[in-house]
Order: sequence, then structure tokens, then C-alpha cells
Amino acid sequence: MSEVLAAASTVVFTATRGRANFRSVTVLVPPTWTTASCPLLETVHNATGETWDNADVRVTQERHPQHGPRPWTLHTRGCGQSGDYVSLGHELLLQNNTLANGRLVAHEWLQYRYGVFKERGEIGTPVHPPHYRAPDASWKPNTCANVPVVANPSCDPENLSCPIILTQEDNPDLTSSFMAFPEVSSVTHLCDEGTHDRDAPTRHNLLCSGKSAWEVMRASPDFQNNRNVEAGLRESDLKVKYVRARLPRIVLLVEDTNVMNVQKRWDFMRKAVRKMVTYDVPDGYSVGLVVFDSIAATKYPLTALTDGATREKVGSSLPRNPSQEGEHKRCIVCGLREALHLLRQDGPGGHVVMVTGGSGNLGEPEATEATHMLADAKVSLHAIIYPLTEKYPRPNAGLETLASRSGGHIFIVPDEGIGADSKLGMYYNLLDSLYHTLSALAGRSALPVKVHSAEHPGGRVPVSEGSFLVDPALGADTVFAIFYYDVTHVGNLIHLVNPQGQVIDTANMQKEDANINMITVRLVEAQVTPGLWRYKVANRADSHQALYVQVTSRPRPRPETPRVSVRGWTSHTMGLVNASDISQPLALYTEVVAGVAGVESAIVTATITKLGYASNGTQHQPQDVDLYDNGLTGLELGKYSIMVRVQGEVEGNEFARHVRLGMVDVVGTKPSPDALPPARVVDLRATLLPDTANQVSFTWTAPGGDLDYGTADRYVVMTSQNQRDLVEGGGTLLEGWPTPLASPAVQQHTITWQEYNTVNYLTLYAVDEEGNTAALSNIVTVFVPAPPTTTPSPPSLAPPVVPANTSTVREGTGAPVLAALDTRQLAVVFGCVGGFIVVVAIIVCYCTTAHRRHRKSAAAKKVHEVQDAYSVTVTVASKGTEFPDGKEALKDGIKKEYISPVESWSASQLLSSHQDSKRGSVSARSDNTSDHSASTKKSYGGSSGAMDYYGEASQYQYRHAGYPDHYPTPSDGYPTPTEGYPTPPEGYPNEGYPVPLEARSYISSQPSDSFLSVSCDLLPSSNGPPAYAAYPSYDSSLRSTKVPPPIPPKPKVLYTPEPYIYDTHSLDPHSSTPSVASEKRVRNVTMSKLMHQGIDKTFKSIYDETNWSNIKVEEVISHRCTPLRVHTEISLRVGTPPGRQRWLLLFYAPCRGCCSTGARWVMLSCCTVNRTSSPTTSLHCCMTLHFCCGQPCDL
Repeated sequence: MSEVLAAASTVVFTATRGRANFRSVTVLVPPTWTTASCPLLETVHNATGETWDNADVRVTQERHPQHGPRPWTLHTRGCGQSGDYVSLGHELLLQNNTLANGRLVAHEWLQYRYGVFKERGEIGTPVHPPHYRAPDASWKPNTCANVPVVANPSCDPENLSCPIILTQEDNPDLTSSFMAFPEVSSVTHLCDEGTHDRDAPTRHNLLCSGKSAWEVMRASPDFQNNRNVEAGLRESDLKVKYVRARLPRIVLLVEDTNVMNVQKRWDFMRKAVRKMVTYDVPDGYSVGLVVFDSIAATKYPLTALTDGATREKVGSSLPRNPSQEGEHKRCIVCGLREALHLLRQDGPGGHVVMVTGGSGNLGEPEATEATHMLADAKVSLHAIIYPLTEKYPRPNAGLETLASRSGGHIFIVPDEGIGADSKLGMYYNLLDSLYHTLSALAGRSALPVKVHSAEHPGGRVPVSEGSFLVDPALGADTVFAIFYYDVTHVGNLIHLVNPQGQVIDTANMQKEDANINMITVRLVEAQVTPGLWRYKVANRADSHQALYVQVTSRPRPRPETPRVSVRGWTSHTMGLVNASDISQPLALYTEVVAGVAGVESAIVTATITKLGYASNGTQHQPQDVDLYDNGLTGLELGKYSIMVRVQGEVEGNEFARHVRLGMVDVVGTKPSPDALPPARVVDLRATLLPDTANQVSFTWTAPGGDLDYGTADRYVVMTSQNQRDLVEGGGTLLEGWPTPLASPAVQQHTITWQEYNTVNYLTLYAVDEEGNTAALSNIVTVFVPAPPTTTPSPPSLAPPVVPANTSTVREGTGAPVLAALDTRQLAVVFGCVGGFIVVVAIIVCYCTTAHRRHRKSAAAKKVHEVQDAYSVTVTVASKGTEFPDGKEALKDGIKKEYISPVESWSASQLLSSHQDSKRGSVSARSDNTSDHSASTKKSYGGSSGAMDYYGEASQYQYRHAGYPDHYPTPSDGYPTPTEGYPTPPEGYPNEGYPVPLEARSYISSQPSDSFLSVSCDLLPSSNGPPAYAAYPSYDSSLRSTKVPPPIPPKPKVLYTPEPYIYDTHSLDPHSSTPSVASEKRVRNVTMSKLMHQGIDKTFKSIYDETNWSNIKVEEVISHRCTPLRVHTEISLRVGTPPGRQRWLLLFYAPCRGCCSTGARWVMLSCCTVNRTSSPTTSLHCCMTLHFCCGQPCDL
């Protein structure tokens, strides 16, 4: 290892022109290594802060499936940013090829340290192919070199699997770039501005926007401000220091101010510490305990946990009750000083796990002092804010930054309580935070793997059920645990069902620990079968409490499949996100590996929870985000807790993992979502479709409207024969490309490329609705070879087929580039086009002629219907007249009577006329008394005659300017026909009332008593003026005593509306006290006022002569509005009137505030309802409110 590192240092020194090399390297060896196996360990020291997770280079036992033992770099950041780590297989160090291996390590180190990337094409990658088309259409190796590379490929360079084959003999002057050819010994330098090929489609050019490696490296802090200038350093000998990983030493630092003396906070604290020390901390770890309020005190010294008795003593050392010191008196620095004193007694390094309540605020002086103390002691601080009592926590409170700077983690447990009790969820979150803290400081393999964690609320089901996965790599020590608030909350039933369906009764396997509120069932390795397990637990918890189920398992000694590990982190290592800086958004990362290989197609879900309370006084609800690289916007300012759940499959076996990432602070000013541009397209590809001459298919992943979230508005596609023109914003615009799909969909577009034997370049970028533009995509090369010259065949009679989803490439002039066609082909094309035009013209002429005939016929029929409608008579029986058969009464024709357009008819009258065909009266009452008897006749302005004739039918003009300004109240009297209605010569307009689809009956079969029949019937305006218009005389089949519902008026003259006033005496203005036998009994039914989408709809009255229950509006089902009408569906519950099998509901209301001048009544609807056996009936009414003018009405 030392020799390989020394060789790598020499290569780095040469490649950086003498400006950088390795001065010292610290190698962390496993704690199990002894001096007998490695004599160099005689001088080994104990590690202080070195761990596997923070190492720059990791030596693994497994071989990577793609790289093998060769080193490779994980790089999740951008160009010029340092990578995550370098990984290499241990087999590389066993090879007797030190110099070559040193070059490989140096190659990866430059990527990791300075954020540069490979400058060589990759086999099988269409975005970075091994070879690419040069501007002269020849194939060129995709690389960066100081001289033209001489390569003699033994395969087709157009094939993506064809590698770059070059030798030092063929390229004696080749010295760069080292980022392209680390295996060639003569290549020792990096490309700079003079030798860099900016147009090569390498990974480095894509990620660094065409900059050379040296341009990127000069921006590094290693070389800024004249640091490490060229020839200013001498290559020094490498110093290698070996340290042995030491078992962690942990000091638990617990706050015991009176903030803990509320509900069950302190009780949960004691139980959680006891559980961590007794069950979770691995053997050999040293643990001490310190409490602090205004001062600090050691409750148990640093002690190695070697047996159960020691664990019990340390875990039970917290006081039974907290102190009475106020929270404002706590001294965090005092507690840190005492904890560091314990650790310093056994050497430098160690970990402090602080549990403090309140808000976690820390003043600047305290934070500065604590930072220096931790740095001098080489100690990392892990903070857990328990509980978070601040309802609206402030970001960047100080303690989070302090923990992040020391290399520690921070977790927050929200306060959850009800009455005098704390919820069990707060206790479990504290246990989970301590578990993940211990896992972070001890390493991934030290603790058992948590494969399942679930909450089962109480008060819902008597038996809670769930499932969990155990993959083949686990099963050595599987523990099924149940956490409860009270032991009585767990019933006797605890069953486990293995993947084979065998039920395991755990009655004799349960272990109860009342000191930590936990029941465990431990399964030995032989019992654990890989696969999906299920469980059932009797849940007797209260409705405000719950049971928590957790399953952990350890790896088997020699698993058949590689071990799966999950690691999560964010793009902001300090946990601080500036929302104002849109160039550095928050990114969540999750690494899922099996051994050292990444796991593909894993389902990763992040649960993001905003801490504190919402404006309505409740806690924020968690938000699940599937990590598909499709982004998420809308995070408000504040503190957030992040959890990650992973499900996947390795070698056909499913697995599940849970990881807690910690906390994130979002500060600054939140920008508008429209300030974020779409993401950059980095995988644009161009392919000449097989079996075609010039069909080029383009494929790419759609970006979002805001980075990778949402949908962009459009694409801008540019092409040019000069790649530099595209980079500088020039080129020819291509039109006709598809609109963007939602991210991250894969889009494809095919165009007909009609420029042959010429190299063209194409790129695109997305634009959102606000005009924010994305960065330019990767540039692709388009080359279409000319089709072979052949003898022209006879032209086909069929028109040419245009491929689907195609567009024509346009030159800079905008004229389409068309393929050459001979005379016969042009004749066929123009003949087909001309024939098509002639057919279309014939169809248009025919439709126009038919439409005109139809209009003339409809107009003639309408005039005929109107005249006939007003020539018919309606037979009205006077009081005391009996008609055993309605047809006879009609035949006799005792009396003629036209119905006034301002007549008000009761629901009983409508029901009687609509349902009883044997009656001769329009509204004959059950007592054989007509509502048009002498005692009930109305007098309208003295115009009533002996025959009760109110005027000529032709005088009631529909939508005529002669309408009166308003309908007077009953006390005002009504105008005479000559006052308010036009004369016959003025005629009727052609305009008619629109008949909506809602006017059709919804009944398709004969209704029964058990079936609710609802219908909405409206008549077209052709039936006459506004009134109960009679049926046309020429259609005898329509003659009956039934009278259709009223047709509302549509006046043309506008007027100032007046409010509608209901007057019970309006039925008979001459009678002050109507009799019970002969007069109408009217009840003013409850007015139901609905507010829906800005329309104030008031249903005024419903009339009936029987006893009604109140009508209650249950629901507004739907509502839509047009300039001429409003359609509303409502759900009603009405009382069933006694003695009726069917009845009619009539809705009507006047317009008020409808128009500036003039308005009329509007008809709402009428609904015919079947009687049911229930005392109340629910029904749906579809109601069409026809407006009196061309704007929405306020009813």
C-alpha cells in the first residue's frame, strides 16, 4: 500500500506541474488486526477521529462488478467540487505492478480532489461514445490529446462497443491528457486551453461546459491566491501513518432542567437511556453519563460495557426526577466541558451524545467557545433535541451548526402529548434517534439492521397486522419488538407467520421488560427463513395512544448474497439551505449498495416532515416523496426532519431498510417557483433509423418546469454545421418539435433529415411559462449518408407516406429543403391534392344548401306552431262542476279561457292537472272546487271580462320592447293587455328559448313506489308566449287536461329590478280572509340559500295545499354557468305529504340586481317525485335558471 501511494504521489506531482503531491497519509486498519499478522502495526496508534465513513479512499474486500479491483470514484457533486470517496479492491494492492497501480490511483484522486472527469469515450454509452464524427465526416477517437491520436481500430468505429485502441509506438509524442490515458506511461500531463478539444463529447466536456482540466483545477483552493505555484514545491517523501480503529467512547450528556418535568418526558428519557445502554451499545464500547442544568455533574464515569451487570448500572444511573432549575438557566458549555473531561482521561477523540430540550437555541458566544473546545479535543458532537417545545421553531438555532461542524449528526423529536400523558410516538422517536446516532458513530456493521418499523394506532381494530422482509444476508439475530405505553395495551395474541405460511405462537417466546415498555420475541438463525413475514398483535391501546412494532436482524456469518447497506445524506453538509440561492437547491441522496455494487431499480421514498405547528394549531403532516430525480418544490422556511425507506431486490430476493437522515434548516427568502429554470437535458441522442434513408430519431429525458419538477412549456431546438455557433447561442431554429412531457418522461421525436453527407450539430433547451431557460443540452452529431444511386422505378399511384411524428429541417432562410422529384411524381402529388380539394368543396356546398333548407323549414313550422298555439282553448270548470271524464269535458267545451302570463299557479294545481287525466279542470281540487271559480278569480287592472278573457293571444309578444318595466306586486294590480303587450302586427321573433340537455326526462321506465322518479321538463319557446301554453291544435294526440310547466319570459327591455315580496293575499286581492274550503292554503317553505361559485341562489317559496315538512338542501352536486343560464343539481330532503302518491315541486324566483336596466322572473325548475314509504325522501333536482339578460344573474 505504501509503495502504491508513493507512486501515485509522484504522478500527481508531475500532472500538476509540480504544484501538488501527497505529503502524509493516514491508514485506518481494522481493530482485529494484530502485530503478529502485520509487523508494521508495532508502532500503530489509536485512531482519534478517523472512521470508515469519512475516509477519502476505501479499500474493499469485494470486487466491483464493473470496475473489478480497479479504483473508481463516487462523485455526486458538480464540476470543480470534490467527490464522495475513492474505492478500490484489495486485490489491486496484491499485484506486483506498483507503478501502473499508482497511476490508476492518481487518476481517481484527481477526479475526487478537484472535480474533473474522464476525457475519454466510454464503451456502450451513446452520450459519450468511444468515437465520434469529426467536422470532415471522418471518425475520430473521443478523447483529449496534445497531438492527433493515431488509432487503428479493428472494429467499426460507429459501433458503441468498439474501444479506442492505441499504442505508445504509434503515438510517440502523446503526453496528454492523463485524464484520458492513465495506462499509457508517456502520458503524464493534463490538457490545458491550448490542447483541449472542447467539441469532443466526453463526460468532462459535458459536466464542465467544455472547460479544460487545468481551467477547472486553477479554481481550486489548492492553487488560488498564488498558492503552490509551479516549480515552487519539491517532491517530498511520503509519510504513511497507520492507526487502529478504536472502540468508540461515548458520553451521554442529558439536560435535566424543569423542561423535562412535564408529562412523561423524563420518564421516557430514563427508559430510552436504559434501552440504549442495556440492549443497543455493542460489547466493549465505553459509556459515561453526565447531566446538566445550570451546572454539570457526572452520574457515571466512562466505563466499558462488558457484561449485563455493568450495563444495568450505567443504564439506571439517571436520577429518578429532574431538577427544578429553569430552562433559561441551562448551561450547555458547562455540560460539554464536563463531558470532554471524561473523554480526555482516556486519550483524545470520542463522541458526545447530547439530549437537550426546548428549542435548541445557542448563543453566538457559546457556540464559538463550544466549537473550539470540540476541535481541540477532536471530539464529535451528536445532538438530539428532545422534546422540541417551540411551536414555530426558528431555523439555524446554533446547536445544529455546532454539531455539523464537529462531524456529528442532529435529530429532533417533536413534543407530543395529550392532557397529563405524553404520546408513545415521542418515546419511540427518541429511541429511533438514539439508535441512528449510535449507528453513525459506530459504523454500519456494528448494530443490527432495522428492517421494519410501523405504528399501529389504538382504538381502531382489535388486532393489528403487518409484514416485514428478511433478506438472505440477514437472520443471525432477529428480534421482533413491541413498544407500548401501558402493558395492558398489548393483548395476549402475538403471532408470527413465516414465508411458508407456518404460524408461530410466541406465547412461550416473549420477554417483557417493563422498565423500557417493551416486549420482545427473539428468533434464532435456524427459525428465520428469508422472505416476507407477517404478524398479528392484539391491540388494546387507547385511541390517543398506539403500539409500535420494530424488527431488527443481524447479518449471517457467511451469507449467500451480498449484504445490503443504505446510506443517506443531503447536498448541504451543514444542514443549512439558503432558499434564496436557487443555484444550490436541496438535494437528497440515498446510496443503496449490495456489497460494493449499486442496487438498480430500488424504490426509495423520503418522508419529509416540517417541525412545529401549522397555523390551525396542529402538527404538520408528513410528506412522502419518491426519489425518482423528478424533484420537489414548495418547501417553506423552517426545520424539517427526513426519513428514508428503501425497498429493492438483489439476486431475486427482496429487502427493506429504514434510514433517518436527520434535520435540515431552510432559511432565507423563499423565491417564487417561477424563478427556477428547467433542468438541463444531458442525455440527448440522435439515431438514424434502420431501413430508412433519412429518418433521424432524437431521444431525451424531459426536464421539469422548475428544475426536474413539473412540466416545461416548450423546447427550443437549434442546429448548425459549426458546434461553436450553438455554444455561443447561434444556429438555425427548428420548428415543429413536440411540447415537453412531465419530468422524467422519455421523449422521442423523428424528423426527415434531407441534408446528406454533411455533419450537422443539434442541441436543445427547455423554457418554462415565465421564460426561464435551461442550460444548453449536450450537443449531438447528425450525419446522414447519401442514398445509393439506382435506376428510378415507375412512380407509385399512392401518395408518399409521411412518417409519424416528423418535421422538416429548415435552413437559415426558413425555406424547407425538399427532395428532388421528377415530373411524374409531381403530377401524382398535385393530382391527389387537387382531387382532395374538389371532394371537400362538394361536401361544403351540399352541407350549406341543406342547412339553408333546414332553417327555412324550421322558421315556417315555428310560425305555424305559434299561431296554432294561441288558437286553442283550455276548458276550465267552474265551481261545483263535475266531469267524470276529462275528454268529455274537453269535447263539450263549456268555457274558453286563455291563461295569463303573470298567473301564479300552485303546486297542487300543477299536480292535479299533470297527473289526473280524468279531471276537466286545469287545477280542479279534490273537493270538486275549481281554483278558477268565481271566488278565486283575479282581477287584473279591471280588464277581466265575462268570459275571464285577459286579452288576445297575439298581444302577449315574446321578448318585445312593449313589456312593462316590472311585474307589480299583487297589491299594485296588473296592467291591461293593451298597456304592456305589443300588437299583433309586430309579430314574433325567430329567436327561441334554448332547450338544455338537462330538460330531458331522466326516467327510462315506469316508476314504482319504491323508485324515486325525478324529471325536469321544459318547453321550447315555440309553444307560445310566457305562460302555461296550450298544445298545438293540429296534434290531437297531445290534447289532454294536463298543462305543461310554465315557460319563463325573456324580455328585451331592461329595467331596474325590484325585490321580490311574497304576499299570501296575492291569490285573491279582493279577499282578505280566504276560506278553508275554497281558498288556497299556502305555506312559506324554508328558504335555503346556497353560496356556490359566486352565485347567490335563493329558493323563495314552494306552494302546496297539504301539510309539508321543511325542505332541506343536503348538497350542491354540480354547478355550471353560461351567459344565458345556470344549471345546478342539488340534493334535497323533503317531507312526504300525506295522501299523495306523486307530487310536483315548483321552483321559481325573480332576478334582482341582474342587469343595469330591466329584468324579469326566471324559472328554476319543476321536479315530479314519487311517494315512498319513508317519512322523508331524498332526491336530486336538476335546475336550469334561464337568465333575463346576457350576463350572470344574482338570484
